[in-house]
Amino acid sequence: MELVAIILVIAAVAAAEVLIFGKYALKGIYYSASVNKDEVYEGETLELTEVVENRRFVALPWIKTELSASRWLAFSRKDSAAQTSGGDNTFIPGVFSLKPRSKCTRVRKIKCMKRGVFSFDDTVVTATDMLGLVRVSRGFRVGISITVLPVGADGENAVLSFNEPVGEILVRRFINEDPFMIAGSREYTGREPLNRINWKYTAVTGKLMAMNNEFTTSRNTLILMNMQRKGVVPVTSADIRDTEAFIKLSVRLMWESIDSGCGFAFATNGGNANGTATGFVKTAEQCEGVLRMLAQLSDICSFDFGSFLNALNYGSFTDVIILTPYIDDEMALFAKELESRDKAAVFYTTGNIPENTDAQILHARKFSYTFNAGYAEVTQ
Repeated sequence: MELVAIILVIAAVAAAEVLIFGKYALKGIYYSASVNKDEVYEGETLELTEVVENRRFVALPWIKTELSASRWLAFSRKDSAAQTSGGDNTFIPGVFSLKPRSKCTRVRKIKCMKRGVFSFDDTVVTATDMLGLVRVSRGFRVGISITVLPVGADGENAVLSFNEPVGEILVRRFINEDPFMIAGSREYTGREPLNRINWKYTAVTGKLMAMNNEFTTSRNTLILMNMQRKGVVPVTSADIRDTEAFIKLSVRLMWESIDSGCGFAFATNGGNANGTATGFVKTAEQCEGVLRMLAQLSDICSFDFGSFLNALNYGSFTDVIILTPYIDDEMALFAKELESRDKAAVFYTTGNIPENTDAQILHARKFSYTFNAGYAEVTQ
């Protein structure tokens, strides 16, 4: 009889524990997360700090968190060993033990593998009672966004190989006198404006002397990226890797333009419904704005590339560089049209270069790319 009574008491206590734990286990439990940087470049590392707080007067010996993150955010080996895959996301677990009125902080290092805008949206916190009979879960909104800016080719993630050096592009040069560059004086001919007379040298020589301007190269480049594929086919992982390679080459060309003191603009028939384009860029600060736009660029083609080419204004540009997975007759005609207007068109392609193309008109460069093992693995 006493044994039965003991069993009944134990059962009643267990039932009460189950009811109470199920109702109050996660009351007074709070979760938060933050990052030390919300904008990084591909290949860089940031820190994610998680804080789990127990505001109750009762200890919680075992509590588990499960953070949802993009597969492009690589956690440390210790964290990634326990992660589980959920399509484009991975779930990073964490186990905490909380004393009464205490909090626990954990810092995770994350390597950003690919350009894009990524977010930590939600975390699920789970608690289990001491008997292992009840498991209670609650979701916490995280709401962290990280922008990963693309880097140029030949970085850690990808190496581009060309059949000819990038710098050896056959483009026309437009030579103009630069009124701000003075290179000595010459005898006044009467054709120069009066404000170009160098009165100091006139006094020295006894003859009217005019300021002699240096000649400079005025070169403005338009970089176009074609996201259209030949035929109506689903976008493959190879197409996605092509897009990433084109973006890396675009970034490389952009920085080369900035470093050489030239300006550029970028446009593509992908992203928004009407394509995506930038204004004229001449400074490093403006270039970083373009990188933010490229970070957000989707892999979707908005409309036909031929229509896109015809819709653009090429008036102020001397060179047009086209990054495309293929070259067709329409593009060759476009190049001839530009040549007739004293502009140069240069093509970079991962596809084949047409053999019947006039090399004097169509300057084409074939390139290939190699992603490192980790980068290629997540693009499959």
